[in-house]
Amino acid sequence: MSRKHKATIRLAYPNVERLEQLQKHVHMPFTSIANSCIYEMLGDKLNLLKEFNLSTLNTSDEETEIRLILYQSEKNYLLEASNITGTNSLTAEIKLRLLNSIYKRRFLAPNELEAFNNMKFEINAIGRNLYQILKKIHFNEEFKTDDLKVILKQLSSKIDDTKKEIDNLFKYTNKRFKK
Repeated sequence: MSRKHKATIRLAYPNVERLEQLQKHVHMPFTSIANSCIYEMLGDKLNLLKEFNLSTLNTSDEETEIRLILYQSEKNYLLEASNITGTNSLTAEIKLRLLNSIYKRRFLAPNELEAFNNMKFEINAIGRNLYQILKKIHFNEEFKTDDLKVILKQLSSKIDDTKKEIDNLFKYTNKRFKK
């Protein structure tokens, strides 16, 4: 049998209330609920947490500490997943997965947020470039039509690349949120 490890997770008080509500419905301890979330992510088809529609997010400064016991394989899986999602810690990864299983409205991982911010930057850069071209045309500044064609071709290519990246990002995010 694998060795068990203890982990400590801090949750805001409203999240603990939701866990307590969930605990009343499924009659399981917090550790079992968290473990079932992990098993669900590992591929075991446990639907315990998907059935409950809990209310929307509340914010509070109060926190409650929850302790988990994990097998080494679970810990390793979560550490690998934390590197992929960008949470970069065991506690943050468990908290992200737990919150995503509690709430109907899903949370984005740090890497996903960074990708959306990069797309926003790319779109803004394209807009600034178009604005500069239109400003030159509007003030009748002279520039070579060959230069304009090259600039527009580069801009068109950048728009196409950005559109593909946005489509891929939305496809991935929507697929991840369908449960």
